[in-house]
Amino acid sequence: MDLKALRYFAAIAEFGSITRAAQHLRVAQPAVSRKIHKLENDLGAKLLSRTVQGVSLTEQGGHLLSRITPVLAVLKQTRAEVRDWGQEPSGRVSVAIIPGVGPALAPMLVGRLREMFPKVRLNLSEGLGAAISGGVLSGQYDLGLYQADQEPPALHVTHLLDEPMFLIGLADGLGTQADSIDLGGLADYPLLLPEPPNPLRRTIDRLIEKRGLALNIRETVNSTSMLKTMVAAGLGYTVQSYSFFHEDMKKGDPTFQALRIDGLMRNWSLVRLQDRPAGGAVLAVAGMIEDIAQELAATQGWPGAGV
Repeated sequence: MDLKALRYFAAIAEFGSITRAAQHLRVAQPAVSRKIHKLENDLGAKLLSRTVQGVSLTEQGGHLLSRITPVLAVLKQTRAEVRDWGQEPSGRVSVAIIPGVGPALAPMLVGRLREMFPKVRLNLSEGLGAAISGGVLSGQYDLGLYQADQEPPALHVTHLLDEPMFLIGLADGLGTQADSIDLGGLADYPLLLPEPPNPLRRTIDRLIEKRGLALNIRETVNSTSMLKTMVAAGLGYTVQSYSFFHEDMKKGDPTFQALRIDGLMRNWSLVRLQDRPAGGAVLAVAGMIEDIAQELAATQGWPGAGV
């Protein structure tokens, strides 16, 4: 496929008009139309449908756009990285972080980047581990920070630290004055947990099965915001990192209580594509995330990877 034709096609999809796309590309409209016509002939598929408002994508056109968008983004970034090689890190870096980690990490990361690498621009996203892994594989994200577990060989994984996990619920419902709870004690509480594809859920299931225990999982909930709301409503307890309710507890909110679960940890791993060379901006952000993780490991007493 002709790369220039793909760029023209992406511009038409963005502007919904061949004329406006040609103006944006600073190319004569007939030249754009010829490229698209040849692209359709090469693929043997109609990609655009003309409407009163302009043009719209056919089903095949929509599929093509979804496939080429991350590729064009990688090519654009690679061009900038090669052009600026050896200079001060600059450009946009997309980072996706799991919800329980974001509140603790993101403010420190942004503040330090502004001070040390002001030409780097972050695009921060939040999501569950499986979605982040897929986003890194597709090129949507340059870096992913999540609990890595059975990752494919195409991903390069750097283990940063192991964070202890907590049983979290309403303060008046845990019924203990202890600071921690044994893994077997989870069986005494109605739990709200994500589905097994979630790495944390897989870790819990493995440990429980190894000890021959059974949990009372009332509902599976794959949204962190829903989990938080349901725990606050007294509908059950969840297993999460302390940072999940970090802001609430830091403000002195007496609603929630967290008991450390002995023997249950979650790893923080920084993930990027194995065969995709990392430019200066990506390496700068990755290095800063590793530094922050090690500082948190040291100050919180968590096991670190010593990177």
